Amino acid sequence: MDMQPAATDRDLTMTRRIPAPPGTVFSAWTEPDRVRQWFGPRNMTTPVCEIDLRPGGRHHTVMRDAEGKDYPNPMVIEAVEAPRLLVLRVPEGSSCPLPGSVGTLLFLPDGEGTRLEVTWRHPTPEMRARHAEMGFDQGWGETLDKLVAHVVTPPVGCPVATPAAVEHGWLHRMVGDWAYESECSMGPGQPPASASGVERVRALGGYWVVGESEGEMPGGGPARWTISLGFDPCAQRFRGTFIGSMMPHMFVYDGWLEPDGRTLVLESEGPAMDGQGTARYRDVVRLESDDARVVTSEVQGPEGWTAFMTARFRRTA
Repeated sequence: MDMQPAATDRDLTMTRRIPAPPGTVFSAWTEPDRVRQWFGPRNMTTPVCEIDLRPGGRHHTVMRDAEGKDYPNPMVIEAVEAPRLLVLRVPEGSSCPLPGSVGTLLFLPDGEGTRLEVTWRHPTPEMRARHAEMGFDQGWGETLDKLVAHVVTPPVGCPVATPAAVEHGWLHRMVGDWAYESECSMGPGQPPASASGVERVRALGGYWVVGESEGEMPGGGPARWTISLGFDPCAQRFRGTFIGSMMPHMFVYDGWLEPDGRTLVLESEGPAMDGQGTARYRDVVRLESDDARVVTSEVQGPEGWTAFMTARFRRTA
């Protein structure tokens, strides 16, 4: 039976594919010792967690920011069906600014991992808007990044394995199926060329995501390409590669996440477009929402960076 409530204008939702089975992810939400290790947005800790795992029981956490200010989250468990379902309600009269809101968490099998579906239903559309303005997308997005990092288990026996970082969790925001439409500059005096295609992004363990795309070249002709992205905790840099059926060169990415938490900048070097030597390139990946992202490709010239292609991705699954 589908336990997820039908969508209304009072809802805020988020979906994340997590490289761990539902039982592991469910335990991370319901065992106090584990919740204290990861819960909350970036730069917040959770020193207090009390859970009475039964309908009517408490699910109480206290988050603490970098300045030492505490943010209590008193909730009541409305329903629990391990390891598939957890429903939490903010009690009326609590200090939380969202009294009466209900959060439904579904932990669904997704291959060898989990598709976590989160729906927060608010008593009124106005309270939904207030929750969105408070930073639902950023707060829950960063919290799920930390959850992904928490449930990734380094392989036994690998001498160079390290615990996953929150940046690995950020990359998993892109896991899923996508359709894209792109527009590419074709040179001075020429109209831009459009193209479209599909992409499937999958997790490679907890440390990497791999995107496999198939579509059209701007101006015509089929093309396929593969992108790998990961994060190097020692260097504190994002790393990756791009290879495509249209060229023999492998682009090697070096990048960083901008302070807005939504924009990944990936720089590389490759053949210059005029066929003379090499040039510096930059792909800027901006997550506009849980289900949409924009990739802008730029090339460096004497006058700085110039965008030559923009691709808009829409999640299909």
